[in-house]
Amino acid sequence: MVPLTHRKNQKIFVLGLGLSGNSAIRALEKGGSIVSAWDDDDLVRNNYIESGRNLTNPRDISIEDFNALILSPGIDIKKSPQRDFICDARKKKIPIISDIQLFMDEVSHRGRENKIIMLTGTNGKSTTAMMIYHILKKLGKKVQVGGNIGTRGVLDFDLSNEAITFIIELSSYQIELSPNIKPDIAMLLNISPDHLDRHGSMRKYINIKFDIFKQQDKNDISIISLDSDITSDEIKKRHFKSNLIAYRNDVMGESEIAELNFNGEVIKFDIHSQSNACLVSHPSNITACIACLYGMGIDFESYQLYFDSFRGLNHRTEFIQKYKNIQYINDSKATNADATKQALTSYKNIYWILGGKEKYGGISGITGYFSQIKKAYLIGESAVSLGKTLSNSKIDYENCLTLRNAVKKSTDDAEKSRSEVTVLFSPSCASFDQYKNFEERGMEFVAIVRKLVKERNENKQIN
Repeated sequence: MVPLTHRKNQKIFVLGLGLSGNSAIRALEKGGSIVSAWDDDDLVRNNYIESGRNLTNPRDISIEDFNALILSPGIDIKKSPQRDFICDARKKKIPIISDIQLFMDEVSHRGRENKIIMLTGTNGKSTTAMMIYHILKKLGKKVQVGGNIGTRGVLDFDLSNEAITFIIELSSYQIELSPNIKPDIAMLLNISPDHLDRHGSMRKYINIKFDIFKQQDKNDISIISLDSDITSDEIKKRHFKSNLIAYRNDVMGESEIAELNFNGEVIKFDIHSQSNACLVSHPSNITACIACLYGMGIDFESYQLYFDSFRGLNHRTEFIQKYKNIQYINDSKATNADATKQALTSYKNIYWILGGKEKYGGISGITGYFSQIKKAYLIGESAVSLGKTLSNSKIDYENCLTLRNAVKKSTDDAEKSRSEVTVLFSPSCASFDQYKNFEERGMEFVAIVRKLVKERNENKQIN
């Protein structure tokens, strides 16, 4: 826990009592702040009161009485019941910030020399963050990881050791509420259409993502992928005060090549040998990791063998099990088409389960990656729209409505194949039409698969 000493004796209002909100309250109070809090969810408020804490309704106070408003990144101001309260804070020039900004301000206040790595992007953030963490741990470095990755809030970090490297994953929501972040290494992995209902336009979304570099100077490092058309185009339009490392992936014969461009020098690494890492992650994640470690001055030869022990993350091209000729892959985290594109390029003979709450553009942007799809199985509210795109691409599909039906029907069809095949659950859509989040959706897929395989193995033994 980080005691926020830079806010000592200040009155702070915390709106939103999720992971980041509760960690902010604990850190602020530990540092000597006077904290008031509120959440619009009845259940959350009741749980908070039952824990012995008091709540303050924004309607009963004036924001002018507070030094700052800490806003949960999950709150969409346009849709929030407290919209007027938040807008009033803006009018009165009361700082509206996130737990991320609180952490950075505390590090600056203490004059610490910690190395801070921040990374963002539409897809691949968590995998890349954990891969960097894995390698640095293997190298014997003191390192902590948190932020949007969901395992640890940044205010739960330990600031007691100056040699610690902090790896912080950032969403666009968090960057938007963190105007003065200045990471030593800032990474932008890719950009594709996402969260446009919140941000209003693609241009605004792009600008927010690039704000991760805004406060950097000549002592810092910016890392950007050239494999994303948007980021590649944006690099040409923007001036960077920091040291820029641009990276991309290339295929040369049987090898996958990580290519870095730093100050006009091109450095190449053969990542074909990183067999396990390539199985659980996309090569672009590996290259991003290499770019980060290069920026830290760490030689590739000192850590390349550690890729093989990286096991990946749940719900991200996660291998579940094998049944006969079928491997089951859980890629529930693929909440947009661009994320699914990576999965479609990683497997052959694919029986594809997809659907949910459709994102902007649906799957129309990835039709060029459909060559390995044998059949598709649609679930959720987007089935009709997705079906039209599949039909136009001459992909056979079936509307299954539920995930359970989709797993059964895809398995029935996959069993008939004489080849090794993949049942790939990569929805390309948000989960909110049928599930609370992508984790719940992914866990249900895993449970359905394991139950189905168990039942079929038992029936086989009886027969």
